[in-house]
Amino acid sequence: MALQPLTSEQKQALAKLRTIAGGAQPEKRKEHQARVTHRKAIRGVLEREASTVPKIAAELSLPTDTVLWHLTAMRKYGQAAETGEDGDYVLYALAPQSEESH
Repeated sequence: MALQPLTSEQKQALAKLRTIAGGAQPEKRKEHQARVTHRKAIRGVLEREASTVPKIAAELSLPTDTVLWHLTAMRKYGQAAETGEDGDYVLYALAPQSEESH
């Protein structure tokens, strides 16, 4: 299911809602930016090779629960997949992108 671009009326309604609501709080923006940064870093590791949660966490100096949380979300949305095992740990890799997801 592809997302449709917003119409100009929808964009105006969103802008009005943001003004009324006071916009995003600075701490929420900071949290969001950290999530985006973490996700990009994890994708970068997985672009090079399949890896496990502990290895990714060590390479990026992130807590393992944070890495696992991101990988769970990436699996849910078809961005990552389990590709095997490395000892007791699951190997994760980027999922192949289908034509529908573009």
